[in-house]
Amino acid sequence: MAVVIFSIVILALVGLSFRVAKYSTRATDQALGMASLLAHVDRAATVLFDSLPSIAGCDTTASGLYRVAGCTTVTTISTRLDSIQIVVTSSLPGARPDTINMERGKARRPVPMR
Repeated sequence: MAVVIFSIVILALVGLSFRVAKYSTRATDQALGMASLLAHVDRAATVLFDSLPSIAGCDTTASGLYRVAGCTTVTTISTRLDSIQIVVTSSLPGARPDTINMERGKARRPVPMR
């Protein structure tokens, strides 16, 4: 009788542990997507204004079966202003692409405290 009760308890815990593993895997995959997005934003924020067209393009990061593709598009609005769009898509089922739009202006000269 004790073996039957023990088996029922173990079967209930197996379902719970499977669900916890599934959610923790999804959280890890989302963290990889967010890290890729932040890397693209940091690159766009730190590169010199005249070098912004050089960061345009796509790259892919993989971790196990999970892939994250990040694309950066740079559009020139004027000689002193560029528009940057960053789109990160993932291979996670049901995940929507993350998009960030930002504008960068050319720094005025002279820059104080330089």
